Amino acid sequence: MGVVLALAMTIVAGVATSSVLVRREAFCGPAAHVAALLSGAPCVKDGVEYRLIGSDLDLTVAPACAAVDYFCLLAGVLSLLMTRRGVRWGLQLLVLPLAWALTIFINALRLTACWQADRLVQPWLPPALWPAPHMAVGIATFLVGLILVFWVMTRNTMTAGKDEHHE
Repeated sequence: MGVVLALAMTIVAGVATSSVLVRREAFCGPAAHVAALLSGAPCVKDGVEYRLIGSDLDLTVAPACAAVDYFCLLAGVLSLLMTRRGVRWGLQLLVLPLAWALTIFINALRLTACWQADRLVQPWLPPALWPAPHMAVGIATFLVGLILVFWVMTRNTMTAGKDEHHE
């Protein structure tokens, strides 16, 4: 089963990372719409890109913002954790949709946080430095998301291990 799941993940990752259309419609669009719900800003499709429009800042969600690499990382981590926990192979088929849904939600949180950080920082920094806080917020958001997923997937295992040592 692990080989079948790895093959499926490889195919999905190949399609998702090679196609701008897939990145835009399967990752950028949903994340931009969820970010719009979280932030209260309207999300509009502007040509081939999505934009969160605010009174003081617009954020363009381009294919580079798709988080496809994060999706691949999350799918691999979830697959390894499910295998480690002994999850039945039938349930392991849920790795890809679960990784996609988590990626969309975490990326939407990242977009919202970046939008707010950009709005707060840009008046104080020269334009040449604007990408740095944007990227730092993105890295922090993705890292915290990955840590939380790992913690949720392993917390029962860690608790069980502590109980065994106390007996």
